Amino acid sequence: MSMTIRPYTPSDKPACMAAFKSNMPGFFAPAELPDFEEWLREQDARYASPQKNNNEQYYVATLQEQVIGCGGYYIDTAKQEAAMTWGLITQALHKQGYGRQLFLYRVQVIRSVCPQCSIRLDTTQHVYPFFEKLGFVVTRITKDAYGPGLHRYDMEQHA
Repeated sequence: MSMTIRPYTPSDKPACMAAFKSNMPGFFAPAELPDFEEWLREQDARYASPQKNNNEQYYVATLQEQVIGCGGYYIDTAKQEAAMTWGLITQALHKQGYGRQLFLYRVQVIRSVCPQCSIRLDTTQHVYPFFEKLGFVVTRITKDAYGPGLHRYDMEQHA
């Protein structure tokens, strides 16, 4: 099945929340749910704003027009840095290439806007090997940062 990636709209919020919840507690701590919901509220406000900014974007991934995941980025051109934001795929669809496709799409967009940017992200011990295969290196590990048993791995890829 072919996945489509398009910009997030406020009507995508329930599906993004469901995808996030499907990844709890294995990949996200329940305590992170309010942070993600607030992030989506901010995206809703950005969507309503007449000013669009290529330095920040949030996307959804769809299969047959159903949202199966989401993820975005933020670019600080002054620092030549980009950060990945809240990337995830519905847990039942893991290990089918959808997460990789969504991630590489975001990297490609970042590189088109800021070719020299380093890209940062944070993840858990469960997912960091995925990012290592894509050229990211661990820069710091913080034990139990997201909650008991969910360690934070800060990672970076240079241009």
